[in-house]
This record gives sequence, C-alpha cells and structure tokens, in this order.
Amino acid sequence: MNIQSASLGILATPSKRYPPFSEKTHYAYLCAAGRKIGINVFVFLPTEVDFENKMVTGYQYNNYRWEKHLFPLPSFVYDRCSNRKKYRNQIQQLKAKPSVVFLGHVLPNKWKNYQHMIQHSGLLPYIPPTELIDSMHEIGQWLEDYQSVVIKPIQNSLGIGVMKIAQTDGYYTLQGRDYKNKILFKEFADQAALYSWLHSHLKNKTMIQPYLSLCTDEGVPFDIRVLVQKGGNGKWKETGRAVRAGVKNGITSNLCGGGKAFSVNEFLMKFFSQEEITEINQTIDSIVSELPSFIESRHGRLVELGIDIGVDKNGEVWIIEINSKPGRASFRKINKGAYYNQARLNPLKYAYFLSRNLVGVKE
Repeated sequence: MNIQSASLGILATPSKRYPPFSEKTHYAYLCAAGRKIGINVFVFLPTEVDFENKMVTGYQYNNYRWEKHLFPLPSFVYDRCSNRKKYRNQIQQLKAKPSVVFLGHVLPNKWKNYQHMIQHSGLLPYIPPTELIDSMHEIGQWLEDYQSVVIKPIQNSLGIGVMKIAQTDGYYTLQGRDYKNKILFKEFADQAALYSWLHSHLKNKTMIQPYLSLCTDEGVPFDIRVLVQKGGNGKWKETGRAVRAGVKNGITSNLCGGGKAFSVNEFLMKFFSQEEITEINQTIDSIVSELPSFIESRHGRLVELGIDIGVDKNGEVWIIEINSKPGRASFRKINKGAYYNQARLNPLKYAYFLSRNLVGVKE
C-alpha cells in the first residue's frame, strides 16, 4: 500500500450531540497526528456506511473545528464502538470487506475472557474462581462457601451492575452500583427476600466470584490499570500503569464512578513495604509479559489491552478483568501526563506499521 493513501477510520459510538460521538478531544488529536505521518484519520459511525458504493460519511477535525465529509472505506479501522449488539450487522459487514483491516477485534465479554485466560496454566494462580450464575440456589451455595461474593454482568463495563453480597448473622447485605451506575445499598432479612430482589433485577447473564478485599484499611477500593499496546514496531509493549482508587466503602474503582488516579509506587508505599511492592510489580510484569499475546492467540488480533489488577491486603495479585477498548484517562492524571500522549498515539503508530507490512494482516 502507498502510505500516503492509507486512511484510518475511527469507528465510534453514535450519540445525539454534534459531532455525534464521544471522545472528541482524543479523536481530534489523532486527526492532527495522522496528518503529520501521512495517514488520513477520520471518525465514522456504524450507521453511516454505504456498503454498496464503498463510501462512509465521516467527521474530520481541521482548523479547530469538526467537518463532515464523504470518504472512501478506510484502509484501517480503529474500533471504539460500544453497544456491540445493536451494531453487530454493520460491523460484520465492514469486517467482511477485503480492503478493510481492523487494528484489533473487540473482546466478546467477561465470561469468554475468563474462559480464555484459564487455559494458560501460568495465569491460573492470579484468576479468582468464577462461574456463570444459572440459579439463585447457586448464589446461596457460594455464600455458604465464601460468606461474601461479587456478581458482575458479563457484558457491562465501568463497574455498572457490579455488586457485593454478604451474609452476616442470618441477614444479607447487597452493595455496589445498579444498571444506571448509581450507588446501591440494600439489606434483606432472609435468603428468600434476597433471591426475590435478585430475580427481578438480574436481567442479563451474570458471573459470580468470591469477594476479594481489594481495598485499603480505610475501605477505599483500588486497582492497577496496566495499558499494553502495539506501536510502531507491531509488538506488544506496556505503555504505563496507574492506580485507580474508588469511593470509600465502594466496590469498584472506576474513575467515572468518582475514583481518582495515582502513580503505582506512590500509592502502594502507603500500605506495603518496599520488598512487598517489588514483589507485586514483578508479578504484574510476569502477567503483562504473557497475557496479551496469549489472549490474541485465542481471540484474534488486538491493538491494545487494559489489564485491571487487584492487590489484596496480603499483597496477593489478582487479575480482575481485561478490556480491549481501554480508557486512558488515568494516564492523563498521573506523572504530569508522561504516558498520556503515547497511550493516545500508539494505535495510530500501529496503523502506520500495518500500512508498511500489509502481507497477511487481514486476519
């Protein structure tokens, strides 16, 4: 491919504002960066593709404003589209076009990701026991075994629908975030009342895990987001890692739920010795060196991966989940944004790499 003719279409989630998508600042940055290396970058929606004429209606940031234009189908697609079920047909049609290469294929859901990860024997010690909930009785059995459990919708993100259920002296408590991302706390006098509430509220497939104490002594939940990406040489490399600390006595640590970002060592040194921090980081290094390429071998090509790591009060490391459409806001908020621009640019650099090495990249 002539590099000058390469184009990168950012597949975005439709919204009702103008321009009709989120992450506008991020995408404007990529449009400007693309011009510097000769890749034509624009944003488009799954609903605005003319498959018959191989054209898309897209949006490009020029001279400090968004402009709407008609573009040929892009050479490469950076898939940031949410609500996969709604736009599944359009995405599949786009993937079927021989001239279009997706930088990465979005991971399916938390349950399938778990099933992939447990096939790697080296990762097993860091993966909490997990099952798909088939009945209310199953939740009761887990509570008997662990006293406290966490339930998670297999499809949602941002901590939405994640809840902790605890059994204490015959009554039950439930806390977390509902499906509108609002803080939730309920008490139930008995198991029947708990089951009745869950039965009426769990509308989607849901996983269950033991509750792990992934919080500080003050009850602040935290995790470590590790961003791993491909860049200009086409190989996996860690871009950065950041602690995300949530709301006190909460369950999740997502920034959108009121959390804050910290540099990893700065945060951990408040709760662990230097020897423990070294061991924690070494364990994370080991996970990061194995996980991206292994998941890719089971799922198909990826361009980036957010790996969320939990650390319990004993310093044990756990893989919470993985995300193929990771946010990067944490990196803007720590170390004076040292990793932030790199985190934004790497997918574009990977597109440039693919444009120079096109043989066999369609799959």
